[in-house]
Amino acid sequence: MAACRIVNAALESAVTEIKDCSTQYTNAATDFITEFKNAIAEMEGASKDALLDFFTTKVEPFISEDLPSAISGMSDLLEANRSNFADIDQQIADSITNG
Repeated sequence: MAACRIVNAALESAVTEIKDCSTQYTNAATDFITEFKNAIAEMEGASKDALLDFFTTKVEPFISEDLPSAISGMSDLLEANRSNFADIDQQIADSITNG
């Protein structure tokens, strides 16, 4: 059996930081989307239409939804694992104490 050790405080801190990264990515995406659309606002023609369609259907959902969601999901996964380890540790301690 492999050794398993977590540092609860470090995981709690990491969960908070990773969740904050998700928010930062969301905010940065909003700024990027605005700046990109401003940059091409005066363009005309089929290439602008194709560029805007590509950006709107592929890039925008990825940077504003998918990436922040994936980062937030990793935070949730870490938190669930941290919580499970803490619960198991307490259950073992309780069984020793009451055993």
